[in-house]
Amino acid sequence: MRDVYFEDIEPGEKETVSYYEVTKDDIIEFARKYDPQPVHVDEAAAMASTHGGLISSACHTMALSAVLLNQRQRRVAIIAGSGWDDVRFPNPVRPGDRLIVTVECTEKRESKSKPDRGVVRFRIMMENQFGMPVLTYKTTVITARRQ
Repeated sequence: MRDVYFEDIEPGEKETVSYYEVTKDDIIEFARKYDPQPVHVDEAAAMASTHGGLISSACHTMALSAVLLNQRQRRVAIIAGSGWDDVRFPNPVRPGDRLIVTVECTEKRESKSKPDRGVVRFRIMMENQFGMPVLTYKTTVITARRQ
């Protein structure tokens, strides 16, 4: 893994990171602690729901994208996150899903007030093993410049 600074990032660049295989225990353990809805923790209730089985909570799905993004070969020198926009969960994450994330730089600009940093915007898409999107969002990060 190598550090990537503001100057190294170009709009249009894409990187794909794979795989994270989601287990039933992952889904239940996360949900018991952070989102104990029946569809996330109770297999019988989940089967009777419109989802027809256990699904990952939205918060867990976002956390899984962070796991994959932190496995990138190029580690962006992020100073801080600035926000997420247009967060969507078009399909549920289920036990046994193998997740893959694609990250694309969509734009960047130098900071107007702090010359040691820049602002970079990325589009994130996480898909399952069938190529079905399970999460899409845009993220804005404050990134260090080379000293």
